[in-house]
Amino acid sequence: MRALVAAALVAGLLAACGGDNGAAITQLAKQPGTPAADSLSAKLIPSDDLPPAGTRSLFDHLIAANGQIPYPFPKLVELIRNNDPAAAAPLTVLVPHGRSLLKGLADDQHPRVLAAADFEAPATSASLGLAPRGQLFLGFVENAAEIEVLSYNEAAGRYEFQLVQNYCAGCIPKLVYAKRAICTTCHQGAVPIFPQRPWNETNGAPATAAAIRTARGNDQPYLDVPLANPLGVPERFDQLTDVGGFIPATQRLWIDACGPSADCRRTMLKLALSWLQNPAGFDAQSTAAQHLRELQQARWPEGGIPVAESDLANRDPVEEGRGIRGWWHRLTTKQPKPGDGAKTNEDLEAFDRLPKLKAAFDPLSSRPPKRLLAAADLDGVYGLAALFSDADRQLLETAAGFDATKLLAAVDRIDGGFFEPAVYSRVKTMNALLAALGSAPLNYCCLDTAELSPPVPSGEPPVVLAANSPLKHYETYCFACHRGNPSKKLNFMSGVDEAAVLANVKAKDTIREALDWPRYRGTDRANKLMPPADSVQHARLQAALAQNPELLDQMRAVVPGLFDF
Repeated sequence: MRALVAAALVAGLLAACGGDNGAAITQLAKQPGTPAADSLSAKLIPSDDLPPAGTRSLFDHLIAANGQIPYPFPKLVELIRNNDPAAAAPLTVLVPHGRSLLKGLADDQHPRVLAAADFEAPATSASLGLAPRGQLFLGFVENAAEIEVLSYNEAAGRYEFQLVQNYCAGCIPKLVYAKRAICTTCHQGAVPIFPQRPWNETNGAPATAAAIRTARGNDQPYLDVPLANPLGVPERFDQLTDVGGFIPATQRLWIDACGPSADCRRTMLKLALSWLQNPAGFDAQSTAAQHLRELQQARWPEGGIPVAESDLANRDPVEEGRGIRGWWHRLTTKQPKPGDGAKTNEDLEAFDRLPKLKAAFDPLSSRPPKRLLAAADLDGVYGLAALFSDADRQLLETAAGFDATKLLAAVDRIDGGFFEPAVYSRVKTMNALLAALGSAPLNYCCLDTAELSPPVPSGEPPVVLAANSPLKHYETYCFACHRGNPSKKLNFMSGVDEAAVLANVKAKDTIREALDWPRYRGTDRANKLMPPADSVQHARLQAALAQNPELLDQMRAVVPGLFDF
C-alpha cells in the first residue's frame, strides 16, 4: 500500500511539474509555417524572411528618420514617445522569467523589458498621422545585448520580425531581419503574443515585482521601467497584442473572403465606413450586410478563416518554485547555470537544452485558432474599421462635409483597379477616398522606401578588418550609425568586405568636413560634425583624442581631399 501511495504521489508530482518534453524548436523551425499556402493571401503576402521588394517595417522607417538606433534602451523608448503627440511614454513591462528564445539570459536582476506603442497621431495638412497602436513591439534582454522587434509593414500587410544585435555600450549595433520560421514557432500566425490574465510573469504581479526588487537590491527603475506596475499596464499590453493579432486575419478577409470579386471588397469597405461613422447605429442585417455575406459565401475558403491565438496561458514562475512541487522540479530537472541558453535568437540548440515547460504553457505547443470565421461573419468590416485612426475618421468626415451618404458614394467613384486582389493598406485607402471626395492626397512617413538601404538578413557575417586597416577608427566611431543603417543616405559605410567599405568611405568626401573639429567647433556648422555630440561614439572619440591628438587627422587622411594627387 505504501508503495502504491508513493507511486501515486510521484505520478501526481510529475503531472504537476510537467514531465512533458514539449516540441524541439530546432525541428519546428524547419517546418513550413504558412497556413493555407495555396491561398490567394499567401501568394500576395509571402512568408520570406526579408520584406517584399519596395516595402519595409515601421521600425525601419522610424530608425531611418531618426538617423541611428538610439542607445541605451531608454533612448529608444524615448524615440517612440517623441512620435506621440501627447508625449506619453510607451507601455513597458518587466518579465524576468518569460518564454522567449532569450529566456535563459533574463532573470530577476536583469529582466526582459517589453515596450509597445499605444497612440495614434492626428493628420496635418500635408500628411496622415502615424498610427502604431498594436503595430510596434520591442523586447530587450540586456544580458543578451539583443532587441527583438515586431512591427507592422503597411505595404506588405504583415508583421516583420527583426533583431537589433550587438546592442550594448561601445558596441556596433546591427539591425537585421530574423529568420521568420524561427519566430513563428512561438508567434503562430505571425502575430504578437502575450500571456493571459493575471499576467503573473510580469511585474504587474506583486510577487514577481518583489522578486525583482530583492534581486536588484533597491526600488529604482530598471532601464527607466518601474520595478512594479499596476495591473492595468500588462492588461493594456494584452489588449494591444489582441488588436495587432487581428490584422493578419483582416488581410485574409479582405483578400481570401472576396477572392477575385471587386464588388465584395467595395461593399466591405462601405460597411466599414458605415460602422466607423456610427458604431452604435450599425445594422448588421442591412441589405448591404446581407449582400456582403452572399458575396463571401460564394468564395469562402474551405475550412474557414482562422484568427490566430495571440494569448498564452498564464504562468506563475514564482509559484512554480514554491513548496513540494518546486522542490520536486529542482530535484528531477537539470537546473541551468546562470547565462545558459540561447545567446541569440538563432542559438536554437542551446535553447532546446533548457528545461522544458509543460505543454500547456509552452509557446512552441501548437495552439488552435482563437476563432474560426465563417462566411456569415462580418469581421472583415470590423477589421477594416479598426485600421482607420480617429484622425482618419475626422479627416474623411470633414472632406465629405459631414454627409455620411456622400462618403459612401465616394467609394463608388474609386477606380475598380483599387479593389482587385491586393494587400489592404490604410494609407492607400485613405488617399483613394480623399481623391474621390475631391481632396488632395496626403503623404505618409512610413511607406516610401526610395531612401532606404537594402534590408539585411540575419546571419550575414560582419566585415572583418585587417589588424592595420585604415578603417579601424571608423569601425570604432562611425560604423554604429553608418553601416547597416536603414537610411540609404546614412548607410555609406556598407560593403561586403573591407575593400568595398574602404571604397565607399573614400567616395564620401564630406567625411573630411564632418571630422574637421578644430575648424567648425563653436561655429554655426558645429551640428554637422560627427559623431553626433550626444552619442556614445562622440564621448569615446573625445577621450581617445586626449591620448592621440592626431586621431582626427589620421581618419581624415583616409578620405582623399580636393587637392590630393
